[in-house]
Amino acid sequence: MSAVEVCALDITYPDAAARRRAAASGYRAAASIHLAYADGTHEDISLPVRVARAVADEPPALPASREEVLESLAAIEVRVCFAVTVDLLSRRDHAEEELSRKLRRSGFRKPAIGSAIARARENRFVDNVRFAAYFIEERKRQGWGRRRIELELSRRGVRAEDVPGYPEEFFSDEDDLERACALLARKSVPDMHARDKLMRFLVSKGFSYGIAADAVRRRLDGSDEEQDMW
Repeated sequence: MSAVEVCALDITYPDAAARRRAAASGYRAAASIHLAYADGTHEDISLPVRVARAVADEPPALPASREEVLESLAAIEVRVCFAVTVDLLSRRDHAEEELSRKLRRSGFRKPAIGSAIARARENRFVDNVRFAAYFIEERKRQGWGRRRIELELSRRGVRAEDVPGYPEEFFSDEDDLERACALLARKSVPDMHARDKLMRFLVSKGFSYGIAADAVRRRLDGSDEEQDMW
């Protein structure tokens, strides 16, 4: 097929039903680029709707070889993929793997995604270390413990141990205990099984068993003192 010329190109956009089906799976519905060859054969290529619209705005000159048409489509996909990448990063910082997953769900293919992320990295638009350092501090302010932070970073494709100075520059037992105590101070003490319930709460937030136990002991001791006052 490679030597056969493309004589026509048509674009089909997803209808509402196709968009709903794709959304239910966490993806965006793709458009179909229909290539008609001079020998009567056909080929369909799935591409993101934004890419298809860009192709419609500047279609390849036909007739042309399959290689020329595919190169043209790929070049447009790379350009649009980078524009989407920049748009995502303008809203908030992302880790590279997080970006890659979002771009895949949007329908971009691996070569375009790799090119877009490499260009973003070269321009310092994306930086895993910078992202991780900000993520750690932000989640600490929200009351998260070290274990949950490490888990969430891992889910975004970042290893906490790759961050310079981790964990010593980000965590200490004193700081962890203070944050755990602050969380419990805003939480009422359950009437039954208080220790177990408060322990589970802190562990779910990512605090170690030892830190959780110390914080719960302080909270319950303080609660007893308050009751004695009355």
